[in-house]
Formats: sequence, C-alpha cells, structure tokens
Amino acid sequence: MGNLSLETMENIMNITVYVFVFLFGITIGSFLNVCILRLPRGESLVKRNSHCMTCGTPIKWYDLIPVFSWLILRGKCRACGSKISPRYMLVESLTGVMFVGIFLRYNFFDYGLYPVMLCLFMAGLIVLCFQDIDNREMCVSVLIYTFIIAIASHVLNFITVDTQKLFFFPETDIRDGIYGMLSVSLVILVMGFVVTPLFYNAFVSEERKSLRGVKANLKRTSESDRNYKKLVAEKEALEAKIKEEGPVFGFGMGDVILMAAGGLMLGLKATITAGIIAVVLGAIYGVILKYIRRNDDSEDSNVFAFGPFLIIGLAVGAFVNGSLIDMYLNSLHIGR
Repeated sequence: MGNLSLETMENIMNITVYVFVFLFGITIGSFLNVCILRLPRGESLVKRNSHCMTCGTPIKWYDLIPVFSWLILRGKCRACGSKISPRYMLVESLTGVMFVGIFLRYNFFDYGLYPVMLCLFMAGLIVLCFQDIDNREMCVSVLIYTFIIAIASHVLNFITVDTQKLFFFPETDIRDGIYGMLSVSLVILVMGFVVTPLFYNAFVSEERKSLRGVKANLKRTSESDRNYKKLVAEKEALEAKIKEEGPVFGFGMGDVILMAAGGLMLGLKATITAGIIAVVLGAIYGVILKYIRRNDDSEDSNVFAFGPFLIIGLAVGAFVNGSLIDMYLNSLHIGR
C-alpha cells in the first residue's frame, strides 16, 4: 500500500473530527433531554438517576447510550416494556447534527472558538424550544444561560494570546451584537405588550365590548330607573370576569429575552432574518391550526407557542448570517 496523499490524510482527519463532534453532540443531547423534562418541574439535574417514567426502574448505563440504546431497545423500557418517546432520540440526533453543521460552517482556522460557543448557545435554544412546546413557557435559568454564552462570546473576542485572537467572528462585533439585541426584541416587546392588548381590548374581547355598552347605558340611565341596578350588577359581573381573565399579551417575556440573547450572539442581520422566518412560519402554522380547530370554541383553541419558530429562525440565522438580507438588498439595488 502506497503512502496516503496529503489530501487523503486531511479528509480522514476531517471525517474523524466530525464523527467525534457528532458523538459529543448526541451525548450533550442526552443531557438536554434531562434539562427539558426536569427544569420546568424544579427537579435536580444531578441528584436523581435516570429512570423509566412508567415503572420507575433506574436505567442501566448501557441503556443510556444516546440514540443507539433507543434503537437497540426499539423504543421500549427493558424492565416493563412500556414505550419510550422517540423524542429522546430526536433531541439527541438533532443536537449531534446541529453541532456537526456548526463545525462545517465555521472552522477553527477562520473562527477560532466561535463554533464551540455557538454549539453551547444552540444547546440552550434546543432546551428552550422543547420546553416551550411542552409548557408554553421557557425556564428563566436557561434564558439566562443563553445570555451568559452570548456575553462570554464577545468577551472572548477581545482576548489574545501572542497577538493571536482566540475567538474570531468577522461578521459580528459588540456593536452589531447590541444592535441585534435591541432590534427584534424591542419589536416583540411593543407588539406583544402594547399593540396586542390594545387591539384585543378594542376589537376582540366580547366581555370588554359588552362592558363598554353597559357603561354607555348606565350614563343614559338615572338611578331611579328600574333597570339601573340590573345594569350595575351586569357591569360588576363583567369587570370581575375581565379581572379573572387577566391581561392578554401577544408574546411572553421569554420571547423578548430569547431574541435579545439571540441578537447579541448573532448580530443585527441574522436576528432580522430570524424574526422574518419566525413570522412566516408562525403565520402558516396559525392558519393550519385555525383550520384544524375550526370547531373548537374554547378560549385557547388558537393559542400556540411562538418560541419554537423564533428558535428555528435563530438557527437559520446562525448559518446564513446576513446573506439573505444582503441578497434582498442587492435585488432592490439591481431592480432600480
């Protein structure tokens, strides 16, 4: 056998690195499954060993090998035979593929520690995504974690060793990160906590419409009128129902914090790209959900978590950066 060429050796080394990254990614994904399930319940991530959710039997180490154990066991508990959700394998596989994709997109030679930090950031987004799907709520601790990773990334950008930067990401600097942090998050804040409540109160809420009508009738009715007490009672009942319902917001604060952290990490153009993608996907999903639940009259029949769409947008933005925005702006320039 002749000596391997330099190109062949380089390809073998690259494949070895990507296989290692994938295996490391699915291992992290296994831990993310624990975070997704336990953090919303306030359970410890380390004190209690993994166990079957049906029979409570502790799971042996050889049944905890990410992806492969689920396939070998055919998605069933070894002890009781109950089904194990395929989502465990999905989260592990998704994390592994995401990590490999990041290292394919950003190599060490050009980007230093950036792919490592981006993997850590994306791990947090995966946890937030599935928590929001399950509970329509994101854990504050994980949101804080994503912010810490974003801040640490910019701090590392200033560190040099022998005049060589450890961390290099030419598309984003601290100024661009701040612009990104404020851009979409402020839009979501205003739309969710100002525009949506005003629109809902004025045009959507039947109770508020009825209350406005009752108040108008009260102004035209004297206290001696026999209907006056009835109107007062109706007014008080509507006010109590509205108070019990509470304010209606279009977004949660988790969405605002999520996009602030994403903007700081990825920069302005990538964050705007993420916002546009999220709105398009969310609108499509909303229409489909409306059709599927067209006969459901419950108050929250058309309510869904928007966080997963923001996270999908951020994931796409992390890979394309500002290229989609640049293509659009260039097309406008060409069209003139």
